[in-house]
This record gives sequence, structure tokens and C-alpha cells, in this order.
Amino acid sequence: MFGLFKSKEKYISVNDQVWLTTEAKFRACQKMLKANPDTIFVVWFEATAQELKKNLSLDEESINVLMAEHLNREKVPGKLLIFVEHYPLIKKEQNLFVHMGLNNVPVLSALDEPFFSIFGGDRMRELMYKMGTQEDEVIAHNMISKSIVRAQEQIAKKVTVEKVSKSAKQWFELNGLVKND
Repeated sequence: MFGLFKSKEKYISVNDQVWLTTEAKFRACQKMLKANPDTIFVVWFEATAQELKKNLSLDEESINVLMAEHLNREKVPGKLLIFVEHYPLIKKEQNLFVHMGLNNVPVLSALDEPFFSIFGGDRMRELMYKMGTQEDEVIAHNMISKSIVRAQEQIAKKVTVEKVSKSAKQWFELNGLVKND
């Protein structure tokens, strides 16, 4: 009906998979890596890379965890790419997806991450526990992906000059979206 309910932007499709906790998400990553040793987990923040490598028992030189800024087509031919977090600004995330020629990109998240905390992730996690969702159970639905896009668009409206950082928590603090502890 006249495009009233269509998104203004056309984005690369994302297959969001959300866990209740980061620990559960990392356990899922362990299973994915065991099932396919050629999996490359892509992260946006250095702190996430360190935490993931530690949880996967990978050494510092491992190519199974790669910073998004180091991602290029030549490094990953035939590899399964899985993003382990969303970048807060959708344009930056989408630009990389386009540059890499990706489609239907898998992105893993957890409701206890800084990205979700500013949008009530704690309340959502509490509700999911009350509904009987198990910690290692993945939540995936098109509505979740659309909600994440809307959240990224809201963040972009608030961040006029981006300040980069080494962790998602620090990124949200530096960019004035949460108060420093």
C-alpha cells in the first residue's frame, strides 16, 4: 500500500541468531567450529576477538577469528563466515557486506551484550527465561532482524561523529549512548 511500511533503505539480508547470554553464544561457536574447522568468526571489536579466542582455546595467530577491518575476499575463499556481533552503525556493517559480496549474513548475538542493553536486553532476557527458554537455545526470527536494523538506525541518528574503540561497551560509552560506570 504505497510503500508506507517498507524500509527506506535496501539492506543485505541478515540471519540473526540470538542467545540469552554471551557464554551460550560462545558455546554455540565452539560447536560450529568443531563441525566445520574452516569457519571464520568475524568480529568488529578487538575485545570480542580476544574473548572469543580464549573461549575457543585458539592461539593469538589463529585465522578462525578475524577482525572485520582485516576481512577481504582473498583471505576467505570457500570459508564459512559468521559474524559474532553487530556493528552499532548499520552503514558500516552493510558496506562491508556489500564489499565482500555477502548475502544472508549470519550474525550471532546475545541479549547481555552492550548493543542490546540500551534497548532493554535485560528485560527481554528475563522474559525469555520466564517463558521457559533455555540458555543454550537460539532465538531467530525475521522480526528480530528487523528490530535490530531499526535499533542500528536509531543509533545512527544519535551518533553524528563516531568515536571508535576496542570494545562494544566502550564504543557505546564514547559515543554518548550509555553512561560510564
